[in-house]
Amino acid sequence: MYFPDNMTWQYFFLDTYPGYFLQLLPLAPLAGAVYAALRFRRGGKTKPVLLASLFVCYLAGLLGVTLLLRPISMGWYRLLYHRESGMSVHWFGGSFDFALGLDLGAENLFNLLLFLPFGVLYPLFRREATWRRTALTGLGLCLGIELLQPVFGRSFDLNDVLLNGIGIAASTALCFGLRRWRGKEKPC
Repeated sequence: MYFPDNMTWQYFFLDTYPGYFLQLLPLAPLAGAVYAALRFRRGGKTKPVLLASLFVCYLAGLLGVTLLLRPISMGWYRLLYHRESGMSVHWFGGSFDFALGLDLGAENLFNLLLFLPFGVLYPLFRREATWRRTALTGLGLCLGIELLQPVFGRSFDLNDVLLNGIGIAASTALCFGLRRWRGKEKPC
């Protein structure tokens, strides 16, 4: 990530990872609130619905940062400046990288941390989730997102799948290990 000395707030907001986070910040809680409102209309209990809506917030942010980053940035630009951004989404323009080459760079750390909450939040969303179902659902989601990225002009990277899988495995093992240690059937 390049941070120039004369960086403007527009560059920070529209072209940096912290800016992407700020762009998604209102959208993820909105998705969780809509989910909670729909569940409450069907007579859901407060605590389980609120806990499950955390997973929906996480999932909305995850999909936003992995697949929809460019369209969301274009929407913010239009909202802020009332004109087209000049940016475009290069549909089906991505590439595929099947080489494994792990280093300790910031992007690889981000990919490891990206799916770390999944193993803890998914059992809050699906109360009957087992460790196997949680891990397989997380890996399926990770692989699905990675396979869709070339459609959205990004690239498929086998390193991302591996690091996301490690994050899912670590958080799932932690969650269900704590559950077993505590001797409780309730989610983490």
